[in-house]
Amino acid sequence: MSDKLVFRSSTGVDCYYLGAYGEYLEKRQMFLRSYQFSRKQSFTEKATRSARRVKRFVWTKLRTAKRTAFFYRRKRFFRLLHLHDEPSYCF
Repeated sequence: MSDKLVFRSSTGVDCYYLGAYGEYLEKRQMFLRSYQFSRKQSFTEKATRSARRVKRFVWTKLRTAKRTAFFYRRKRFFRLLHLHDEPSYCF
């Protein structure tokens, strides 16, 4: 786009704005055009996108569960190893 953006005022006179405000509007228009809501998606695109989201969600939950189980087992093992040690009164 050009440096100059033309705005029509209510009086019918053209106003030329240069600089930061024009750049802001240009970037905003580019963002809005590239955003997903501005284009229609086919059924296959929607289905694959939904499946990808579900897959990512399930893998995240599994990873969290595995991590939790690992730390729980590690804590139990640590207690078993140090069961017969003298008690420590540290925090």
